[in-house]
Amino acid sequence: MMIPLSVELWIDGSSFLGAAVCMGFGAIGAAVGEGYAAGVANAAVSRNPQLAGPIFKTMLVGQALAESASIFALVVAMILLFTYGAPHDSWLMGVGMLSSGICMGLGAVGSGIGSGFPAAEACAAVERQPAAANRFLTGMLVGSAVCQTPAIFSLVVSLLLVFSGFGGKPVHPTWAAVLGAGLCMGLGAIGPALGEGFAAGKAVKAMGRNPKEADVLTRTMLVGQAVTESTAIYSLVVALLLLFVM
Repeated sequence: MMIPLSVELWIDGSSFLGAAVCMGFGAIGAAVGEGYAAGVANAAVSRNPQLAGPIFKTMLVGQALAESASIFALVVAMILLFTYGAPHDSWLMGVGMLSSGICMGLGAVGSGIGSGFPAAEACAAVERQPAAANRFLTGMLVGSAVCQTPAIFSLVVSLLLVFSGFGGKPVHPTWAAVLGAGLCMGLGAIGPALGEGFAAGKAVKAMGRNPKEADVLTRTMLVGQAVTESTAIYSLVVALLLLFVM
């Protein structure tokens, strides 16, 4: 059966628009987080130029973690771009493509910025307590990794939106559920990731003041981040309900 040209045009256009939104928003958070870490690192080097090497290493590792959220967005954007011309027979596929881009683009904002907080504080801590640089690096890695989980939730929902197909479902009101799922997870990932990054940054800063208490500070940080993460989990649950139940 021939697919109406109007449906193909809608799906291809939605794929392009979704890819643009995804990468456009996805680049914001990582760039801000990386820039903040670099700024604090430069300030630390100016205070203690002899520690430029360890500070530079810490900065690069922190920036790499912040970059991962935008890499998720890049992956989804490329998937959306390469769906051009693929045979689809439902208007809902176009809505799914657009919603997927919105979901991953917004979901990467908070994780990118949030990961910059512990990266920046780790650079400052190395300048103050160079002997405990490995402890600060570990605290930064753990804190930043937790910050990425809301972006991972967004990635999961985004991929589900691309590959679910929505075959056999009525266009109305399924289109609203599909678009709502992307908005729910995308927006719902911003706050938790920022909060987790703030908690991680303060924990690493405290480690710089008292490295001997790094283990206690790490446990406190993780408990606080776990509670903050709960709101992202709520968004994930609602997004999945919209996709598979409504």
